[in-house]
Amino acid sequence: MWNFFKKILRPNNGVSILCVSNNFVELQAYEFSEKIRVNSLYKFVRVEKSNGNGTEGNVMDLITHVILQDNDGTLYQIEPNPNGLKFAKKEITYKEYKKLQNKETFTAFSAFFLIIGFFSLGMVGFMKLF
Repeated sequence: MWNFFKKILRPNNGVSILCVSNNFVELQAYEFSEKIRVNSLYKFVRVEKSNGNGTEGNVMDLITHVILQDNDGTLYQIEPNPNGLKFAKKEITYKEYKKLQNKETFTAFSAFFLIIGFFSLGMVGFMKLF
């Protein structure tokens, strides 16, 4: 088994190493913000990025929010994700959007703590076993 890992980890041995993009989250946020900009039935105002509102050099910053404006002048701050795209297309209201966002946040935290609890119980079980 160890020889298998040495072949994968050692360069120039004829084994190709898979490269995974390390800016997946930034690219996904950028793609959703572009979909929102193109498909929005609201006026697209701007995007907010993780370093403020601008980019420096060729660095792709994380787009954290998209700002939209309706005909009444009300500004809506949405995240570049599928729920934000639904809101921009007026498939759901802002109240429904916020409810979906809160539900997904609660689900993510619940899953995280359940996994941590599962591993903690497993570790305690193994400690008692040995």
